[in-house]
Amino acid sequence: MSGICLRGDCSLDIPKPMTKKLILFVFIFSLQCQIQEKKTETAYGETSLYDEWAGLSSSDPLHKNEMDLSWKKLINTKDTITNYLKGKEYQPKVKTVVYPFSGIDVLNLFSFYPNCDRYILFGLEEPGYPNQYSSLSDKEKQIVKQGIRNLSDHLAGRNYFTYRKMKEETKKKELNGAYPVFVAFLRRMGKEILDSKEEVIVGKGITYKGFTISLYDAKLKKYETLTYFKIFLIGNEGVPGDGLYEYFSELTNVGIFTKSAEYLFHGEKRKLVRDLLLKNAEFVVQDESGFPIRFFPEESWKRQVFGRYERSWNLSGAVVPEVQPELKHLSAITNDETLPFPFGYGYLGTKDNRQSAVLVFEKK
Repeated sequence: MSGICLRGDCSLDIPKPMTKKLILFVFIFSLQCQIQEKKTETAYGETSLYDEWAGLSSSDPLHKNEMDLSWKKLINTKDTITNYLKGKEYQPKVKTVVYPFSGIDVLNLFSFYPNCDRYILFGLEEPGYPNQYSSLSDKEKQIVKQGIRNLSDHLAGRNYFTYRKMKEETKKKELNGAYPVFVAFLRRMGKEILDSKEEVIVGKGITYKGFTISLYDAKLKKYETLTYFKIFLIGNEGVPGDGLYEYFSELTNVGIFTKSAEYLFHGEKRKLVRDLLLKNAEFVVQDESGFPIRFFPEESWKRQVFGRYERSWNLSGAVVPEVQPELKHLSAITNDETLPFPFGYGYLGTKDNRQSAVLVFEKK
């Protein structure tokens, strides 16, 4: 029973060699609590700013009303996706999900992967963290909020972003990157922002910049992190020593989500990074512009088509898509009903959901 005390003064029952260790433990624990408390106070201190970006406060009625309109559409789409998946054999059990060529599309990501702990996205937009919002003039702050709601409207209208529109808005010096838009969208989804920090991936002669946002979802009662990097793939990434290889190789229990990806993983130009991302993947959700079906042979993967696939789309300036008769055959024998929500370039080509398809690959 040595070291266990039921009285008010326990000092006599603690062996002397343990006293210093106990004091050290208490000091370290107290210091960690102070650091965490400081971060939490900082995050809470910025909550009014996050809500201003999201249009959740009454300080800017115009911004609030316009964000309310677009997010009514977006949340309806999210709810439609959630209810649709409940009727399918769909249970991603991964803890980390990677979203290549993501833009700022957190709504679709969390709709298809609601229960992950770690979300990693990369796109072409500047991170924009830390932001300089507090030092802007009132006119400049209006430009930031206008950019946020323009992107919100853009996503609500088609359920995907175009690179041109994201570049147009996030390149404005007032907005200065993606961070305020991410925060606004996450707050609109009910996520609490606990903390933010800069992130970097260092390779040979290049540094990929980004940020990590610590989140709490009160509805799901779970903590999450969302990390975003600006990564432009030119085709030689994915070799040992380039930073990306080490970062993505260390991930385990991985899911992948990608849509409206301009067929960038078709052909062989980005073979190395494509193989790197798929190396530890256990669950993949995408439209037909993501990874070609040839990477998911039937003997190794359970393959599902939600909705209907008939063809791919030749986009101006994009990679020419591979012909995928195997995917067309899989869709034909599945003979699923039309999706109740737009997904991918099928909506762009037909202006309805007749050729929208969600492809789900689960490792056996």
